[in-house]
Amino acid sequence: MGTMEGLVVGSCCVLALLAVVRGLLPAAPVQELCPNGEVYDADMRMCVDCNICDDFPETSICDQCGTNWALYGGNEQKLYEDLMRNYNKKVRPVWNSSSIVKVSLALSVIQILEMDERNQILTTNVWIEQHWEDEKMRWDSDDYGGITILRIPATELWVPDITLYDNADSNDYVSTSRTSNALVNNNGTVDLWSKPCLLKSTCKIDVKFFPFDYQECSMKFGSWTYNSFQMDLTKVFDDADLSSYVPNEQWNLTYAVVRRHAIKYICCPEEYLDVTFYFGLQRKPLYYIYNLIMPCILLSSLAMLGFFMPYDVGVVKVSLSITLILSLTVFLLLVAEMMPRTSEEVPLIGQYYAATMFLISISTAMNVFVLNVNERGGLNGKEVPRILRTNAFEFLAGICLVGPCPNRKKRRDHSHHEAHELKYKVVNTSQGTAPISFQPPGSGGGGSSNGGRSVRFSANLHTSYPEHEILMDETVDHHGDSSERRLAKLERSVEGILKHMKNLQKRKEKQQQLKADWARVALVMDRVLLIIFVMCTCTTALVLLLQRSPDKVPPSLDTDS
Repeated sequence: MGTMEGLVVGSCCVLALLAVVRGLLPAAPVQELCPNGEVYDADMRMCVDCNICDDFPETSICDQCGTNWALYGGNEQKLYEDLMRNYNKKVRPVWNSSSIVKVSLALSVIQILEMDERNQILTTNVWIEQHWEDEKMRWDSDDYGGITILRIPATELWVPDITLYDNADSNDYVSTSRTSNALVNNNGTVDLWSKPCLLKSTCKIDVKFFPFDYQECSMKFGSWTYNSFQMDLTKVFDDADLSSYVPNEQWNLTYAVVRRHAIKYICCPEEYLDVTFYFGLQRKPLYYIYNLIMPCILLSSLAMLGFFMPYDVGVVKVSLSITLILSLTVFLLLVAEMMPRTSEEVPLIGQYYAATMFLISISTAMNVFVLNVNERGGLNGKEVPRILRTNAFEFLAGICLVGPCPNRKKRRDHSHHEAHELKYKVVNTSQGTAPISFQPPGSGGGGSSNGGRSVRFSANLHTSYPEHEILMDETVDHHGDSSERRLAKLERSVEGILKHMKNLQKRKEKQQQLKADWARVALVMDRVLLIIFVMCTCTTALVLLLQRSPDKVPPSLDTDS
């Protein structure tokens, strides 16, 4: 027990002695901590900036910087944290509320993808650049390792509420533009380039000259809430950037200009600024000429064939015209599907289709009229009126290359001569009856007891006709009447027969002549109507298809209202 107590007392004395000695010695100085981004050198004498590790990563201090640098993140992170400290993206980035934020806008057109004429929507592939001044995004580059540009997500900054006024899609441009980073400069300038995006904007279509039309579409960009006293919106260039433009297969881009406007709306007394991009678009018509116009021209040409078809197939002529009208109706429906439902203008090609259908309908009526003239003209027993005969046979026939009209007088004289010969020559063809011959008066032949009148004559005593049946039962009696009485009786009988035959012949010839005259009138009318149809068809095609929309002129310079 005594030994243990002695050891405890000895230990306490030693500890007390050490405490006294420590208190008598001078205390070592306390080392101060280095600022953020700095560490002590190997001799622990001075602080060194960890940025040196970017150029000399093998130095010994980089091991110490490794731990601190991971927590610190470098100058960019420090700059970002300093800038975003107390930064509010919901208000304008100005220190004075009366200051105006200057915003400039530019547009780069990559491609015109589609022009939806029916819904009047233009789809383009573009990217948009914006530039503005943010007074709260300024710093001294020397304080942050010489950093002059910092890339910050646009969603964390104040961004102008630039809106596409002509937007035709649910996806707003503002939501698209904020998905990229903004380039923040140390002087407070912010540059924002949106990613390539598809913009669907409304575009009023003028269908009057389709498919030879020009269209002008616009894209109006402006602030939705900031007036001209809060935001000064300007354009970067006078024209849109077309350096990366890819041509469209259906439209030629004739111009792309930018204009700035100041407009007062009914809602507010202040002016609101906008930057509007105007695009002049000229349609390439080759596709529509080949697929819509050429078939119509061919169908109208087929309508001309109806005039050359013979009259005995009149039903086929009418059927051809009706078929052509139905075909044109199908093409007209195709055009109607392409165009917007508007009552302001009728497309040029629609006018051409309607005019062609009207002309084919008129040609059908013409064919029916000519058929009636040809079929019923000679049946009513009426002669061709003198005026119509003169115009048709003497004037129009030569123009239409129908040929001269046959001489009716010669035909009539020839028929009269044949009847005259028949009067003095009747051939007996039955049972070999001996002919009685006599010559016409004044023939100079041998005379007879009939007072110098001798007729050469061959008559069949058994010849009969339904209307004038001649009974010649009595034989020639040399002891009966005198030869003069017998010859007179025989002559009267023969003259009756010849008169009846002549009347029948005249009636038949007259009917044939009337039918031929009316057929010739129908032929002349058919050729005249064909010429009129061809002239109207060609004139309609030239007048309508050669029209062109007037060239679009870019809008005037910037305007204020």
